[in-house]
Amino acid sequence: MPRPIFSRHGVCPLPRLPFALLFIAFSASAQPALPTAEQSFDLFARFMLEGDADAAAQVSQLTGAPLRNERWEDAVDRVVLGDTPADDARTRLGRELSRQIALALQQTHCRSTGSERRDNDGLQIAIVDYTCQMPDLAAQGDAAPAGADSEHDALSDVRAAITRLQHAPSRAQTHQVILARNSDSDPWIPQDLPPLHVWVERLLLPE
Repeated sequence: MPRPIFSRHGVCPLPRLPFALLFIAFSASAQPALPTAEQSFDLFARFMLEGDADAAAQVSQLTGAPLRNERWEDAVDRVVLGDTPADDARTRLGRELSRQIALALQQTHCRSTGSERRDNDGLQIAIVDYTCQMPDLAAQGDAAPAGADSEHDALSDVRAAITRLQHAPSRAQTHQVILARNSDSDPWIPQDLPPLHVWVERLLLPE
C-alpha cells in the first residue's frame, strides 16, 4: 500500500511506486486520424495531471480501454492520504492539502513544445519536449518538513505546505518524455512519463 505523503512528522517524501497507467495496444481497424506525438503527450498530461474528462475519454479511445476506475480527485486523495485514512485531525487537514495539490496540478498546464524522431529497430520513437508551470517553492525558502515529534508540530508542517502551495509563484520547468509506437496505424504512447505520486512530490519539495 502506498505510503501517505504526510505522517505524524509532517510532510514526507513519497515512495517510488509505479502509478497504474494502463497502456493497451491499439486496434489496427479503421479509426480517425491519430494524434501526433506532441498531441498525444498533451492528451496524457491533461488526463493524468489535470483530471480533464475529455482528454480521459480520448486517451481511453486511443488505448481501447478505460484508464481509471475512480474519480481523478479521489486518485489524488489516495496518493496524499493513503487507502484507508483515519477520521482524525490529520486526515481532515490532509484533505485540504489534497485539494490544494489538485488545484496546483491543474495549473501545471504541461504542454509539448517540440519533438524529435529517433526511430530504432522498426520501433517509431519520438522525444517530446514539454514545459510545465510549477510552484517555485525555493523562492519561499526551505520547504522541507521540520521533522518535529509532536502532533501539533506535524499538523503545523501540513498547514505550512498548504500555505506554500497557495502563495508560491510559478516557474516554468522543461522536461522530455519518450513516446513510442509500432507503426503509423498505432497511437503514440508515453514510455517514461512520471507517475502521479512523483508529480505530487515535485509540487511539495523544491528542486
